[in-house]
Amino acid sequence: MKPKRRRFVRWLGYAMAAVLVIAIGAGGYVWVSAQRTMNAMYEPLPSTKWVDPVFETEDEPEILPTNETAGPEEDIEEPAMEEEGEPPVVPITAIDRNPAEPLKISEEDVARLRSPSTANKEPFTMLLLGVDERPGDRGRSDTMILLTVQPRTGQAIALSIPRDTRVLMPNSGKYDKINHAYAFGGSALSVEAVERAFGVPIAFYMKTNMGGLIDIVDTLGGVDVNNERAFNYEGHSFPKGEQHLNGEEALAYSRMRKEDPQGDFGRTQRQRQILSDAVDRVAGAGTVTKLPKLLSHLSEYVRTNLTSGQMIDLITKYRSTSGNVQIMYLQGQGKMINGIYYYTITAEERRRIQSEMLKGLNSN
Repeated sequence: MKPKRRRFVRWLGYAMAAVLVIAIGAGGYVWVSAQRTMNAMYEPLPSTKWVDPVFETEDEPEILPTNETAGPEEDIEEPAMEEEGEPPVVPITAIDRNPAEPLKISEEDVARLRSPSTANKEPFTMLLLGVDERPGDRGRSDTMILLTVQPRTGQAIALSIPRDTRVLMPNSGKYDKINHAYAFGGSALSVEAVERAFGVPIAFYMKTNMGGLIDIVDTLGGVDVNNERAFNYEGHSFPKGEQHLNGEEALAYSRMRKEDPQGDFGRTQRQRQILSDAVDRVAGAGTVTKLPKLLSHLSEYVRTNLTSGQMIDLITKYRSTSGNVQIMYLQGQGKMINGIYYYTITAEERRRIQSEMLKGLNSN
């Protein structure tokens, strides 16, 4: 695993914690500002009933396979608008049936996984969303990463979900691209769609408006990336190799996918480079003077259902969760269905993802 990639996945869920740690050490005024930022970012999710997932195998009459790995084309059809005593690890009870069907999770485990006690260092799952919201347009979640964290073992699993992944939408009962869930129902429907698709209860989400990347990167003095292949996009030229990007360039660098032979996977890797370097800069020397502006941007562009108390728990109790990160990718196939490109995954692949993530949460 490449160091940059490992560092990104290790710290992505805790980028906010890095800012807050510095804020605590910077003095009372900045700490008060940090608390205000945490409160401004808080956006709870409505309570939804857990529905046991069904890993269906759909019979489609007209499917034209493509040679692409992850959505090369733009959407053809857009949607409407120092630790105390550790409590014991409680195992997750999952009843096995067969390799193509989801594991059955008890109601008690679902409730615990959806409402973990961060004060007691319980494991949790978080959905990380990168959205492209603009005035008058909610946009779609073009970056989706499902992250499971087991603090007692320092283990984590990160699953990158391609934006074109074909799923059954909870709100309509119809098939659609998973990134359209955000357009139809915001963060709440995105969380519900991912829960149904992979059978893993989600406790938290963190949403970042990628448009805010410009202000955040410029405040940090830019970011350094190592581009694997030269390309031009939105009036910017990105040669192969190491380069320094300002905010506008970083946003363009993070958006391109059509010219990337890896499609959506390639774009996700470039976004990781940007966010990894940004997190390093936040934690670096000299950031204290930039904190007021950084906190202002974070309060504007980041939303999460983590309370301020839970964020502080992440700072003080979850630091050890940084040494063993497993990156998972969905194994699927690009297909044209009724003239629209989708990334399709089998019932067996959904079951594999569910099993690995529940196993990670259950590690002891």
